[in-house]
Amino acid sequence: MTHAKLITDVTLWQAHVSAKTTWLFLRLRDGAGREGWGEATSFGNEVEIVALASSLADRVRQTPIHGAPPLIDALHQVEIAPGRRALLSAIEQAGLDLAARRADLPLADMLGGARHASVAFYANINRGISDRSPEGFAKRARDIVDATGACAVKIAPFDGYRWDRLDWLDQRAVMELGFARVAAVRAELNADADVFVDCHERFDLKGARTVAAELCRLGVVWIEDPAAMALIAPEDQRRLRAACHSGGARLAGGEALVTSAQMAEFIAQGGHDVVLPDLRLTGLQEGIAMLRLAAASGLATSLHNPVGPVLDAISVEVAASLPAFLILERQIGETEVTAQIRPNPPMVQNGRVATSGSAGFGFAPDMGFLTPAIGGIEERLASFTGTAGAGPDA
Repeated sequence: MTHAKLITDVTLWQAHVSAKTTWLFLRLRDGAGREGWGEATSFGNEVEIVALASSLADRVRQTPIHGAPPLIDALHQVEIAPGRRALLSAIEQAGLDLAARRADLPLADMLGGARHASVAFYANINRGISDRSPEGFAKRARDIVDATGACAVKIAPFDGYRWDRLDWLDQRAVMELGFARVAAVRAELNADADVFVDCHERFDLKGARTVAAELCRLGVVWIEDPAAMALIAPEDQRRLRAACHSGGARLAGGEALVTSAQMAEFIAQGGHDVVLPDLRLTGLQEGIAMLRLAAASGLATSLHNPVGPVLDAISVEVAASLPAFLILERQIGETEVTAQIRPNPPMVQNGRVATSGSAGFGFAPDMGFLTPAIGGIEERLASFTGTAGAGPDA
């Protein structure tokens, strides 16, 4: 009889969402036929992830593997690129999900901690805005708030701005268009929802100061990564943070942090109000340790969560397990594929998303809308440069 904890199958699945987005989901299956799922989506790194997942699938077919740790050990190395990190995290996610399903426990209970019934969330709507005019931004924001009840929306309005690549006149024109988009969204939402802005590190320090002042004047309450903060002296970070405070905004960042040691340095610099690590880079257990450290040190905590429905559900469970958590980012409105993969979405009410209450992270992806990724990635762009809504590359 096959040992119940023996991993008998590793399969990577894909959902082609758009020219700029392919979601990757990893499934582990044990000897009793139970499944655990994780998400390995990493924009632009799909080919590497598929190759690594294929090697893991071969290993499982050739050698008895008991649980997820041997698979993690097989991929771990000193220097780890983002694609490999995303796959490592997906293995950990799937292993913990599988363990929670074996125990018939919600993932939040498996992770320990507070076990909140719901989590405050905001909607990242940037990737789903096809009409990039100010009016298009405003209409999309209104539609999403009306549909989901999100207490805030986050946009990235400065497409094409890179301080080191544009001349003086082009910089001003792109910046003004970004401000017009923000103003349109703020006016449309009125008091119904807050507005957050992600600047994707597009500005130098002088530009960041200018942008922060104008965003505050427009009523933005969350300003994320106005510059490459890791390259700015801590005293200048703190001055920029103080400028945001004087205008009524929080300064957020830290999505590229990977370890607790990096989090400790980030906290010591004192340049931010909110930290939002990315579970694809940190993994679940290290990410939770980082968030607990940040909260204990006086920072508000969030999660960078701009991808598909599997990691979204897992992020809700992680947030619910923490004693202190400010607000969760959720990628909303990019595609109808979300509702196809997860036809029974979580309950949302008054700006909060409910935890699942079911075993694991609460659902299994509908296989009818997934295809195996081992055979190759569908319709990948060679580069996202200039692709509107594609994040920092736009």
